[in-house]
Amino acid sequence: MTTICRTKHKAPIMGSLAWGERKGAFSEGRLTRAEKFTVIGNMVRMSLLQALDLASDRLGLMNAFGADLDGLLPMQTRLVSDSQALASEKLGTDVLEHSWRTYYWAMCLAGYKKLDVDREILFSAAMLHDLGLAKDRPVHPGACCFTVHGAKRSKDLLVSQGHDPAKARKIGEAIGLHLNGYVSRRLHGAEAHLLSRGAMCDVFGMGRARIAGSTRREVQNRHLKGDLMNGLEIWPGHHLQGTRGDFLIRVGGKHHTATIPKDKLLVAPRT
Repeated sequence: MTTICRTKHKAPIMGSLAWGERKGAFSEGRLTRAEKFTVIGNMVRMSLLQALDLASDRLGLMNAFGADLDGLLPMQTRLVSDSQALASEKLGTDVLEHSWRTYYWAMCLAGYKKLDVDREILFSAAMLHDLGLAKDRPVHPGACCFTVHGAKRSKDLLVSQGHDPAKARKIGEAIGLHLNGYVSRRLHGAEAHLLSRGAMCDVFGMGRARIAGSTRREVQNRHLKGDLMNGLEIWPGHHLQGTRGDFLIRVGGKHHTATIPKDKLLVAPRT
């Protein structure tokens, strides 16, 4: 008697490199209905954490983390220098400064929670996490989720430069996940968790109360915010419909969006 075993394949995790390779109606980073609810749930979770932080701060219960910025930097490995060089070459000024701030916020939030972190991996992921918005991007955000494209491109570029494929994949996974709103440290590791927290801190201010005011001012003086909304292309109708970028802009409404510049209106329309 022959027994036929059927293996049930788990669906790839939203934001992962494998998830970005889906075909069909939900290709190119388009969200399913269930995934949209997951994103909303993640944003609600972050909002609740922010409310608790602010309440603790008002009551004088917040033991904010402060540090000298130079002491937060990673060792100067080839991966660190190559990631910094790629970011400097390919990103606009406002996005590059956002990448630096994201790293520092992530490190401060790690310090607040006393988390062990691989600084080399976190730095590379922070520097490259918006590579999907690069000046020389071969794929427009209207054709594919910019984070899906950026995650794969980051991994491929690092591998092409001779870096450890396992490290490059870990960096790519963290980049792909960061736009989920919340990334579990238990499931995905400290670096992916902190990259998301650092980006959320810089764009939405979530977690800022956990960082000492003197440290925040030092980061902001060293890496000016500039025109972040336009730098990140947070423009209604600009991103592929149904992707996380498009969905978060729609959910956020006018409070967290900028007006698309006229010179961008005719560039690679959404498909």
